[in-house]
Amino acid sequence: MTDLEGAQINIGTHILFPSANLTNTGSTFFGAPIASNNGGNPYSATPVPNFYATTPLLDNKIWMGLGINAPFGLANDYNDGWFGRYDSTKTELTTINISPVMAFKATDWLSIGGGLDAQYTDAVLESAISNVVSEGVSKLEGDDWSFGYNIGIKLKPLKNTTIGAHYRSAISHTLDGRISVQGLSAGNFNIAGTANLNLPDIATFGVTQDISDRFKVFGQAAWFGWNNFEDIHAKNTTGGTISNIKQNYQTTWTFAVGGEYDINEDWTVRAGYQYDATPTRDLYRTSRTPDGDRNWFSTGATYNIRPNLELDMAATYIDISSEKINLNRNSGLANITANTDGSVGILALGLNYKF
Repeated sequence: MTDLEGAQINIGTHILFPSANLTNTGSTFFGAPIASNNGGNPYSATPVPNFYATTPLLDNKIWMGLGINAPFGLANDYNDGWFGRYDSTKTELTTINISPVMAFKATDWLSIGGGLDAQYTDAVLESAISNVVSEGVSKLEGDDWSFGYNIGIKLKPLKNTTIGAHYRSAISHTLDGRISVQGLSAGNFNIAGTANLNLPDIATFGVTQDISDRFKVFGQAAWFGWNNFEDIHAKNTTGGTISNIKQNYQTTWTFAVGGEYDINEDWTVRAGYQYDATPTRDLYRTSRTPDGDRNWFSTGATYNIRPNLELDMAATYIDISSEKINLNRNSGLANITANTDGSVGILALGLNYKF
């Protein structure tokens, strides 16, 4: 914030176009092959909006800001009767993060900042369940508010070099809601319950180097503490376990490089690449998150509509590596095996207004 010119507001949205394809490689139920459809593409186009506002105080030495975004999310819905239905049929996860922050410009070469994260999470997890005689639907739904913090530092050791480091704390949610099984010939229930959702802490390191008055390059590395996400443990109100699905995510790193060029006073163009390792593991990967290592290819531009109004545009293509799913579900009666592959397209637009 301490490098910005006066008070500013930025509002934008990313539109995600995910695609996943799961191929049955021998899934069985009660020892018999599951001859069924492949679920189709479980994803649909999804907008993800964001809002940021900043203003300087005390002769531009102290800055205040507010950010509202959706740092984590997931929404997929497979076709009825698909072969992996005992693992998942529908998943919805929404997180909204509200972050008031402050920054202090100690010197021309040092700025520090930090703030709070107030995070709302809402989740719905559905899958098929069978007692062999009949098939029903298992559902877990709940929501929660929880809190964390973030801190950062920015250094300018040389006139044309900027170095930054940032840490965002892990946030643990206890989702309060309902756990139910419906549609079976016997054993149905609908009770109050809770489930844990542990989101990772994130450490980010970045550098910007001005090559000339018009051209600059960027490099960034980020560490994600995904080992916080060990399981989805659903309990009743007395603490008894209803289900416990292991996730066993692993910590990951991402590495990114990019560049930006000012064509003239009106146009700036940029492009970049990022490698993003998946936190999922072969023994625990599920159809809720049929993820793999990702290669990001991005390009974008900024157009100065007038001196105090800018339009940001960006496009990204993410290639997701092929991986495997091999799981036992439904008390061991179902074995889900599949090959996965996928991709994501992202279009983004933003408006930045300077007061």
